[in-house]
Amino acid sequence: METLSRLIPVGRIVRTHGVRGALKVHPYGETLAGKTPGFVIYVNRPGSELRISLTISSLRPQGRHLVIHFDEITTMDDAQALVGSDLLLPEDSLPSTQEGEYYHFQLLGLSVVTVGGKGLGILHSIIETPAHDVYVVEREGKQVLVPAVEEVVLEVDLVKGEIIVDPPRGLIDDL
Repeated sequence: METLSRLIPVGRIVRTHGVRGALKVHPYGETLAGKTPGFVIYVNRPGSELRISLTISSLRPQGRHLVIHFDEITTMDDAQALVGSDLLLPEDSLPSTQEGEYYHFQLLGLSVVTVGGKGLGILHSIIETPAHDVYVVEREGKQVLVPAVEEVVLEVDLVKGEIIVDPPRGLIDDL
């Protein structure tokens, strides 16, 4: 039996598309867009530990989403059962990143600290916008939105588990 490396979410199924079992997927980054027919991807059904493998039969962009047909899903009912599921790839199958680039899974959970050493909280999620990503940092039940741009995010240290930021004036004055 094949042993998989850690499975990493690369997208979420947001709804069905059409009556033949196609699915509309919100991709996390660009990893999914380069996949071709015959590629196998894994799916975690919501609320279940059961993982299934699906084979891509076609994939096309539609706005900020992808429309994907899988060989194993042929009806709208089959597709509807997967809405809300994460699409997963083995970590060792992800393309290498360039220096200064990171996958979301590498950043989530890191401590966010200012250049002055003030802890802002933990990176909870990442909002993708057309201009740039925005880091959602949580601290004591509050959220701080930090623009993920070079002028603000000065350093990412995966070994230390922290992101050093120089937030714009007014962003964290009340913390």
